[in-house]
Amino acid sequence: MTEHYGKGYSVDNLKLIRRFYTIYKTDSIGKTVFPQFKNYPVTITGRKFYLSWSHYLKLMRISNIEERHFYEIESVKNDWSLSELKRQYDSSLYERLSLSKNKDEVMLLSQKGQIIEKPADAIKDPYVLEFLQLPELPVYSETELENKIIDHLQQFLLELGKGYTFVGRQVRLTFDEEHFKVDLVFFNRILKCFV
Repeated sequence: MTEHYGKGYSVDNLKLIRRFYTIYKTDSIGKTVFPQFKNYPVTITGRKFYLSWSHYLKLMRISNIEERHFYEIESVKNDWSLSELKRQYDSSLYERLSLSKNKDEVMLLSQKGQIIEKPADAIKDPYVLEFLQLPELPVYSETELENKIIDHLQQFLLELGKGYTFVGRQVRLTFDEEHFKVDLVFFNRILKCFV
């Protein structure tokens, strides 16, 4: 094969290609295209793959089909890099989102990804903030936590969930002629409100 097609056909790679085929052949998926990919282009033979080979190498290691579908959908919808996919998987995003859901909702989660129908759906619980690299202490000062979040703002926005943008820190708000300072202010474009 190397003589005819060039590099990339080592024994290990051929095994991975075969594994990819067995995992992603259309009858193991049920449908040729995920419904939320309906606006994406499709090949004549059916499903089109939108992620890099490295993404699929990571996804193929996920044995739970629904969970694998969820991470594939979210990777495409949110344009996750491979490192972001790994981070979300390692922080158990699927389990965290499905903890309080029934089996039908978990199945829906695997077929359509995260769906935001009410404000509570846009807020993850619990958060995984390992990227802040804070020592495990029972209590943190607000200032220390705020500074660490600002230092890692991009990762924190991804951890918050979909649709969040950073507005500012120590933002002054006035209600009934009283002034308040809010440590961190975000805007959620899906909920159309400040958080």
